[in-house]
Amino acid sequence: MFVAYDYGELNKTNKRIMNFHQFNRERDTAIISLILGSGLRLSEVSGINLEDLDLTKSSVRVTRKGGKEQYVYFSSQASLDIDNYLQVRETRYTPEKNERFLFIAAPVGRKGKNRRLTQRSIEKLVEKYASAFGKPALTVHSLRHSFATRYHIENNDVPKLKNQLGHSSIQTTMIYTHLTDDQMRNAVNNMDK
Repeated sequence: MFVAYDYGELNKTNKRIMNFHQFNRERDTAIISLILGSGLRLSEVSGINLEDLDLTKSSVRVTRKGGKEQYVYFSSQASLDIDNYLQVRETRYTPEKNERFLFIAAPVGRKGKNRRLTQRSIEKLVEKYASAFGKPALTVHSLRHSFATRYHIENNDVPKLKNQLGHSSIQTTMIYTHLTDDQMRNAVNNMDK
């Protein structure tokens, strides 16, 4: 995966960037993998606490728009990436016992206080990796959109997708069910078989 390995290789001559990447790569990989593997919103990702996570079921409790709590499933790859991050979370970020947020910002300054990774910080890290990957237009929302499109192509189940994305209206979910011209052409041509 680009975030876990290739980004570091691209920046191996810049010691400051390389050190920062080495420190945060498991966390950053887990964040991007979770969004791509679940379709969670930015606010939902930043709001996750440790007790919300259930790796045995590959699910996470999130607070949806309107304050509604819901369990959302994530992919097995996201589960592996989150587990890798959890392996280093305590020793690398040294959170206090009361700091239960899942994603921790790297300590800054001499006193280096821990804090929850903010929504803006997550946006910036996605922007950083997207630019380095050559896709500067990628955003957290476009990663969510990628999940939804892949889910629809694989499963063709709009009601389940609606639930996974936390939409209150099926009309909102229908945005993600568009077919590309090639897919539509293939579907029509397959009728002749």
